[in-house]
Amino acid sequence: MLTDFEERVREIELYFEHLRLILTRDAELFMPNNVTKKRKRIDSELHKVLKANSFLLLYNLSESSIRQALVELYDNISAKQLPYEGFRDEIKKIWIASKYKNFNGLGIDSIFVVLTSLYQDIVDIKFDKKESFSGNVDGRKIKELASTLGFSVKTHYYFKDGVKLHEVKIQRNRLAHGEVSFAKCGRDYSYEDLEKTKKQVIGYLRGVLVNVQKYIDNENFRV
Repeated sequence: MLTDFEERVREIELYFEHLRLILTRDAELFMPNNVTKKRKRIDSELHKVLKANSFLLLYNLSESSIRQALVELYDNISAKQLPYEGFRDEIKKIWIASKYKNFNGLGIDSIFVVLTSLYQDIVDIKFDKKESFSGNVDGRKIKELASTLGFSVKTHYYFKDGVKLHEVKIQRNRLAHGEVSFAKCGRDYSYEDLEKTKKQVIGYLRGVLVNVQKYIDNENFRV
């Protein structure tokens, strides 16, 4: 989980480093293999497109990281092969929702059998890797997941509870749905704006993932 996260972070840091160089005043492309060793000034419209693309990278980091965290958490819970009564209430509710989706349609006799055997059942839950967050991952969504599963989202105050994730989500969705062009999106942000957003998003996500890892390592999903 954290290893994959840090690999993705390195990719983003590399992108931002090159973005910073490209946005430097009078930056040019140099083509040494050209006979005239031509230099080409980088178009200002491309600057805007590259800035807007940073929202896609940051959102992808957010969604992929949270999805991987949930996969690992669910896998660790299932690997314990513990009965229903061995888990905290949050996990019990998730398991019941997964296993007894059609509970309301059962007759009295069937419900009786289910309730009788419930405490002996081994909890086995899986996170569907194909499940999509539909472009909905931000600080609020992560807090909802934390409340449902029982892990902490407390991070350093500098990261402001992931507030920048909301802006990343909004801009990513606008770009993905064609509501705004990359150039139009990117024109409203300076490199400094994007750098601040990047630091807060990465810092907040890293803090949450560390919390999830501790939750798993300490087996806080058990009673």
